[in-house]
Amino acid sequence: MDERNGHPADELDAVRAVFSRPGPSPEAVAAGRDRLLAEAAAVPIAPPERPGRRPAAGTRTPEDAVASGRWPGRRDPAGSRVRRWAPAGRGLAGVAAAAALALAMTLPSDAPIRLAPDQAGTAPATPGSDRPDARQILLAAASATAGEPAGGAYWRTRVVTGQRILSPDRRYVIARRSTRETWLTRQDGRQDRWAGRYLGAGPATPRDEAAWRAAGSPGTWRYPADVTGLGRVTPEALVEAAPGEPRSGPHRVGWRDADGILTKQLTGWKALGTIPDDPARLRAYLVARIARENGAYVGREMEAELRKTCLEIISRLPVSPELRAAAYRILASLPGMTAEGQVTDPLGRTGQALTYQVVEDGRLSDRRLVIDPASGLPLAEETSSAATLAGGQDTQVGSFVAFEAIGWTDEEPMH
Repeated sequence: MDERNGHPADELDAVRAVFSRPGPSPEAVAAGRDRLLAEAAAVPIAPPERPGRRPAAGTRTPEDAVASGRWPGRRDPAGSRVRRWAPAGRGLAGVAAAAALALAMTLPSDAPIRLAPDQAGTAPATPGSDRPDARQILLAAASATAGEPAGGAYWRTRVVTGQRILSPDRRYVIARRSTRETWLTRQDGRQDRWAGRYLGAGPATPRDEAAWRAAGSPGTWRYPADVTGLGRVTPEALVEAAPGEPRSGPHRVGWRDADGILTKQLTGWKALGTIPDDPARLRAYLVARIARENGAYVGREMEAELRKTCLEIISRLPVSPELRAAAYRILASLPGMTAEGQVTDPLGRTGQALTYQVVEDGRLSDRRLVIDPASGLPLAEETSSAATLAGGQDTQVGSFVAFEAIGWTDEEPMH
């Protein structure tokens, strides 16, 4: 008996067979829900697992309850096949798995699966809804990403970045975008490469366009030295409406990101291989790195830094699927994230949204992470904060990074 993503193949085939059946009647749905609740009430729920602590015998964790299910899928960028998320449980044995399978058999084929209750401090789903909460989404993403390819000739990342900024006169909002692709390799005879293009800028909404026309329809905007409250724009920057020419060349800084903890330094391939992929050991490793870099944070400050660093691992570092899955599991253990349901990201793709808040430059900023539950990979990271136009109207400024491609490939750079 072979295994797929750590689950016996015959068990997965059984779940797929269940999902292929036509939807049951409303009476069957109600009866199945009653049986599920009766089964679940008879089994105690374990508290969240902590490093070095295992649940007591006879209890079940939220992960044990996720034996089968379906998520609203999205189209794969390379085609039109809709993928289902991988099971996140530990097999179909036991009461919890039997209850989950009973639910799968009684729910209509297009109904979302309501998973185990939240146990980790992340904000729960709205009472009475079938929408999964933040912990459940993150644990499902951990399971799904574990099945991604573990190696290739290049680590490729293609992103679209964007900003919403106030015009220098604060009369309207400008949206601008750029694209960038990097190909990183550790193989001899190959070279890291990059390519990118500035995609242009213009009024963000029809209301902003009207204010822009009233201002003379400028094609460039020169910013002052003080850009406080204008959004993420460099002091004295010149922002142009026209797109730039495509550019490319050798890439010499690896995955460096001055805003990161792990990515702030020019970490080498060998150092990446020493990062533990066990969630408990990874958390201890990250806490030590954060404390060494920024001081011994406590409470929510450390939790915020852990979240930020886990997102670095998931979206920016060429690491193993197991390490990305461990980062997702740490995120699932942290409080402060709220599931917002299915949304559309800045590139028009659908995914599951998780929101949280951070303090940035002394101001409270809203963040949103959009995840593709089919693959467990991030679609976009977005930030927004309040701003005020010259006429006193409230508006929003912010930025986003949308991931068009992320992962290992054997394809050669096209540039």
